[in-house]
Amino acid sequence: MFRPRRSRSWPVLRRLRILFLPVPGQALGLLLLAVVLGSALVSVPLVPAAAEQGAWERERARQDQAVGATLSSSTQPLAQASSPARIARASALDAAVVETIEAEGLPRPLSLVRLRNALFTDVPDGVVRTQLVAKTGWEDQVDLLDGEISDRGVVVPERLAERAGVGPGDQLTGRSRVGDGAATVLVTGVYAEPATPLPDFWAAQSALFQPGTDPATGEPVPAPPVVLAPQDVVVATAAAAGQDLLLEWSLPLQPGAGVDDARAAADRFAALQARLADLDSPVSRLAVVEGFDRPVLRSGLPDVLAGVDRTVELLRPPVRAVGIGGVAAALVLVGAWAAQRVRRRDTELRALVARGLSPARGAGHAVREALLPVLAGAALGGAAGGLLLALRGPAPGLPAGAVPQALAVLGLGCLAALVAVGAVTAALVTRLDQLGRGPLAHALGRVPWVAVTAAVAVVTAVPAVTGSRDGGRLDLLTLVLPVLVTVAVVGALTAVLPRLADRRIDRLPPTASLALRRVLAGRGAARLVVVTTALSTGLVLYAGALAGSADRTLAAKAAVSTGGDVVVPLVRRTTEPGPLPAGATLVGTERGVTLVPGEVTADLLVVEPDEVLDVLRWDRALADRPPSELLAELTGYDGDRVPALLAGPVPDAVAASPELTATFFSYYSLPVQVVGRAAAFPGQASRAPLLVVPWDAVGAALQAADRDPLQVFDRQVWAPGEPAPLLAALTAAGYAYDEGGVTTAGAFAAQPEVQAQAWSLAYLRAVALAAGLLGLLGVAVHALAQQRRRTVAALLLTRMGLPRRSARAATALELGLLTGLGAAVAAVVALPVSALVIRLLDPAPALLPGALSVVPWSSIVAVLGGLLAVTAGATLLASRSARTTPAGEVLRDAP
Repeated sequence: MFRPRRSRSWPVLRRLRILFLPVPGQALGLLLLAVVLGSALVSVPLVPAAAEQGAWERERARQDQAVGATLSSSTQPLAQASSPARIARASALDAAVVETIEAEGLPRPLSLVRLRNALFTDVPDGVVRTQLVAKTGWEDQVDLLDGEISDRGVVVPERLAERAGVGPGDQLTGRSRVGDGAATVLVTGVYAEPATPLPDFWAAQSALFQPGTDPATGEPVPAPPVVLAPQDVVVATAAAAGQDLLLEWSLPLQPGAGVDDARAAADRFAALQARLADLDSPVSRLAVVEGFDRPVLRSGLPDVLAGVDRTVELLRPPVRAVGIGGVAAALVLVGAWAAQRVRRRDTELRALVARGLSPARGAGHAVREALLPVLAGAALGGAAGGLLLALRGPAPGLPAGAVPQALAVLGLGCLAALVAVGAVTAALVTRLDQLGRGPLAHALGRVPWVAVTAAVAVVTAVPAVTGSRDGGRLDLLTLVLPVLVTVAVVGALTAVLPRLADRRIDRLPPTASLALRRVLAGRGAARLVVVTTALSTGLVLYAGALAGSADRTLAAKAAVSTGGDVVVPLVRRTTEPGPLPAGATLVGTERGVTLVPGEVTADLLVVEPDEVLDVLRWDRALADRPPSELLAELTGYDGDRVPALLAGPVPDAVAASPELTATFFSYYSLPVQVVGRAAAFPGQASRAPLLVVPWDAVGAALQAADRDPLQVFDRQVWAPGEPAPLLAALTAAGYAYDEGGVTTAGAFAAQPEVQAQAWSLAYLRAVALAAGLLGLLGVAVHALAQQRRRTVAALLLTRMGLPRRSARAATALELGLLTGLGAAVAAVVALPVSALVIRLLDPAPALLPGALSVVPWSSIVAVLGGLLAVTAGATLLASRSARTTPAGEVLRDAP
């Protein structure tokens, strides 16, 4: 009879499996622990690295033009006369600058050459001011309507072609505003002017295309038509007309450049600036010999990178604290796994110790069995952590060097796990050969650990109760406080409950009595399950409460930080401006008014109630009434005082005073009637109280005192949407504004303190979720470990007359009591402690409102669902085991 030949490799594989994985079930448990350990290990270096990349990407998206570099020069330095010879040498300066830039490893810049002052061109109906411009690559960025682009002539905008009556092949003459210089150019094409908003290519030169204001009449006037030409044509025309040139070189970063590319570019920009300042450089020699302005480099990239570094600096300590805490917890559980392994093999190990097994050799066997699960689990955990960070983290990419650092940390963590397994095993094997517990164990057993933990928790809570705000940073206090309080409460409960319940258990029905006796009889195991459940679920609730409260607080503060999507501060009026853009509103502000009686210092905000309602970025936490009702109180007031909404902390006696007056030194006084209250109001720049008053009432009061409202207050324009269209419309309408003071709604969220807190709390939430899953796994493992005991008890109780249904109910009630007690302790501890700690995590304490606490309902539902699932699953397993296992076998093997 033919028998299949058995492969020779199978015995080898079997011996290897027995050598490294003698008990696959135990190895699976260690594998899961190693997965958690690996994900926690790689997160410590990877989260700050991803935050660095994410902060850079956000800042670049918010202020893309500022992250590049610009060099500028001219053919007419200050205190020097214009020189046609110098103008003709502008192309030589451009070539020298481009060569120097490329020598520093930077890409070829975008060169811009334009006239310092526009030329005057005679047209049939008068005179037109024309601007002549050359920019690298402009030929590919225009919509040509007629003719062609040539290196011998210019292309003119359709507006100029129609007004001057010129087209391809015609001549166009421009003259300088000073002297008798003039130049004639050949028109080779006609193009369509770019529409607003301008394309990215022309965005930096928006001033060339935006309308201006006539200084004599204050009326808006269209921008001079932009005539485009090759650089040689522009230089030759300027030299012929005696018109000086402005030169500019732009160095934008490449699309998709990461933070490493940005840092390299910043270093090259610094080297370029040093090279340009060198007197021996070609550019410096040309500037000295010909008399050009020395090119000056300007870049916002260093400031942007400083903000990125600040974000990472604020984020790294909390991530390190949370990550190290997670790693420490995982290592403790790995040690617990090693202890459980020794207990499950107690008989085997005692026999081996009797035959001469040393603690070192026993530890070596344990490390050998743990090697594959630890390595495989850590690799899976590291890969899973990196994948989750790429999908849900601050940015999908990472800076260079982050992955090797994470791999090094992962290797050290695996080594620490194996050392923990070996150390725990060696200690327990040593105890197998000893009688009694030993002096150290006796000494530790006499320590009142519950009282010690409670005392440490009280000492730790003192700074949280009395301490000041810490700029929104998570620290060790934030993380340790709920853990200490939870351990102290669970220890006290598990010590007190047996004494309170012993006398009342017999009065309960059989099912409840049996479940309670099991819980109270197994004090060590019960306490372990309750502590594990309370800590794991408590961390989930605590992290959910902190993250939810912080998000709620930051959303309210973001609404207060700016009145609208865009806020534009106006300068004092010099001419009569035109109408505001559609959707925008004009507000007035005054800092440091005094409310009397009470001598309360407050700020003043003057609004048009009907207009500002459509602009406000409102949050329901700012008041218990919607903004429409509050602003309606201003328009519906019919008294003889100035109606006002009062936002911020002001004593009720002051707010309700019938003689309330807002005074600004001796310049003006406003009799005020408070018609509504709010915790805070959009545009409230500080924690000082804010009076919101309507323009019409304030205007009437000030005009009665011979004051002009438009000259009294600082003015701002609030508007929805993006800043670029608004600024263009304001310029066209004749408004003068401080461009450096323009703020947007996204500026608050972009602050390093705000970003760091949001990411650190998201990381805490992720680690807490992993801890919660690990805690549920621990409850399930405990249930499986106690399954044989429950099976024996169920069979004995069934033979004693207890129905199987009651036995199953007792098992379910036992697990429910253990997990429910842990969850109850978690809720009682986590929610109040989070409300206490959230006051310390305010990244913008200068803004109202204060910390807002929320109940993490989603976390509560997730915790309850997980506990119910574990309880139901363990009950079904115990019931199935009791039903299918032969009674004789169970009773024979029972201890």
